[in-house]
Amino acid sequence: MGIQRFLSSRAGKRFYNIAYCWGACLVILGAVFKIAHMPYDNLFLMIGLFTEVFIFFISGFDVPATDYKWDKVFPQLKENGKSQAEEVSLPDPTGEMAARYAEQMKRLDDNLTRLNEAYEEQIKKVSAGSAAVNPDTFVSIEVETSRLVNQVQLLNNQYARMLEALNVPEVKGGKKK
Repeated sequence: MGIQRFLSSRAGKRFYNIAYCWGACLVILGAVFKIAHMPYDNLFLMIGLFTEVFIFFISGFDVPATDYKWDKVFPQLKENGKSQAEEVSLPDPTGEMAARYAEQMKRLDDNLTRLNEAYEEQIKKVSAGSAAVNPDTFVSIEVETSRLVNQVQLLNNQYARMLEALNVPEVKGGKKK
């Protein structure tokens, strides 16, 4: 098969990679153009989609990856029909490792318990705080803020008229006009 041989070669893999990446780029570019209503949006999208169709079509001719039998390469991995990796155990005659492991697990459990308690306490505080907040307060704050903005604008206008009446030149950027 010529296609399979080509796709398994270095040049074939490179071609496949380039075509796949360019197709994906054109699809994304076409989608961006389509969303932004830019010219040639349909063209980029269609070229990209057709490239992806072509890539997926030729990927059917690609040879699947080889499943290696490592026990044939490393016979020590398999003995008497059983994997030695299953039988390996570390000697611990005094049980010191097990005791250290149990101690570490106990510390981890204590830390998680404290963390969970702190989290629950935070949730209770947030719930209590949100229950205490009155939504009408925010409405009155918004009304007062808009009133304050209006009054500051009126004050600025009045001040500008006073400066104009007194023939005081405007100061912009620290320099007189």
